[in-house]
This record gives sequence, structure tokens and C-alpha cells, in this order.
Amino acid sequence: MPQSIPIQHPEWDDLLKKRDALHSQIAAVLTDIHSLADFGPVVIGRYAAAFGDRMTRLHAAEIDAARLKREIELVQMAINSGRELDYENIQATLDAEFAEWQAKLKVEADNLTSHQALLNNLVDPKTVQALRERFRILARRLHPDLNPSQSQAEAELWHRVTAAYEAIDIEELNALEILTRDAGSDPVPDSLETLRAMLKKLRDQLDHLLISLAARRDEWPFDQLPTLDDTAATAARQAELDARIVSAEAAHDERKHWLNQLLDH
Repeated sequence: MPQSIPIQHPEWDDLLKKRDALHSQIAAVLTDIHSLADFGPVVIGRYAAAFGDRMTRLHAAEIDAARLKREIELVQMAINSGRELDYENIQATLDAEFAEWQAKLKVEADNLTSHQALLNNLVDPKTVQALRERFRILARRLHPDLNPSQSQAEAELWHRVTAAYEAIDIEELNALEILTRDAGSDPVPDSLETLRAMLKKLRDQLDHLLISLAARRDEWPFDQLPTLDDTAATAARQAELDARIVSAEAAHDERKHWLNQLLDH
């Protein structure tokens, strides 16, 4: 009697295609999440180029105005108490009180300058695209989230992938892509119920990753991209900073006038 051939469930092939598509989507999102860390300095560099000089000037003007306000308070206190005005001691007090603010301003200015300098050494877009494509393929094969039962050798290969990506070593990624072409093959589920459970787990995993990616994009500095990508919004922000600089400088000049009147008195 001829052996009967098992009849495959009509959903089987469709579910397998959905599983493969989910794996590809997850690999793409994992690539986006990983690349954000490398893209962050570029965004900060653009932010520094657009607003850095104005922000440094604004904060310097605000510190100077605050120092003058404090100086007026110290001079007024001396006058009110009837003590002889020790202007040298007042300046020493101000230097001590505002030393931390001046140090923070210098750090801020230095950081903005260094981030802006990064824009002069950007990787060309074609190389970036090639890196992302290779990384996505290798993530599909080797990322622990998609290959929870990977061997120690595969885990070490994944570490090589992330190191090569961070080092912008496209040749190493190409070599790893060739080396791992047989890695990360999807095992065939033993039942329709197992396959359906796998799909649910993958959908939940994809939803979690998408939420995580969206949250990262809402954080600094990525939340500045809508402004940086919009010429009108960038100009409006620059105009706002210019207005605040004018206001801070006006406060400085007004307080300087008050101080001179006190000292003349």
C-alpha cells in the first residue's frame, strides 16, 4: 500500500512568509535604533552650527547681567550699612560666586565648537547607506533578539559586526556578510500552533521596538530635527535667540547705569 503524503495546512506558507517579513522588519528597526547612537553627534553638530554661536552669546550676556545685578546688591548693602566701600573685596566675592557659571559657559562653548567641527568630517552618504544595508542583513542573521539560541561562535561574530559598524569598516562588514550567509537560518516550526505563537511573539517584539525607537527620536538631540530640517523654523529660532540676546544686553546696560549711579553717589 503506497505511503500517504501529509497534507500541508493551507495557512502554512502564508504564515511562514509573515514570519520572514516580521524578521526583516525587526532587523530594520534594530538597525535604526543602533544607528541613532552614531547619528546623534551629527544632529548635535547641525544644532551647534545653526544655534551654537547665538546660544553662547546669550548665556554670556545673561551671566554678565546676573553678575551686575549681584554687584548692585553688594554695593547697596555696603552703602546701607554705612561701611566704607571695599570694591576690591566685592569683585573677589563676585569672582567666587560666578566662577562655576563661567566654567560651565566655557565647557558649553567648547562642546558646541567640537560638535560643529564634526560636520567637516562626515562619512559620505553612499558609505552610510552601504553600512546600514550590511548591518541590517547581519542583524537579521546574528542579532540576539532574532536568534536567541545562537551559538557562542555566532555571538562572537555579532560582536565583530557591531565593532566594524562603529569603526565604519565596510570591508569587514562585507567579509562578515559572506562568512555568515549560512547563519541565522529559520528553523521550521513543528506545528501550526507553534508557528502562530511565534508570529504573536514577533509582532509583540516589533511593537516594543517601534515604541522604543519612537521614544529615542523624541529625545534630545533628535527632537531638534524638525526645526533643523525646516529652514523657516531654523530662522525663527535664530531670530528668537537674537531677540533674547538684545534683551539680555539691554538688561546689562541698564544695570551698569544703575551701578555707576550708586558708585557716583
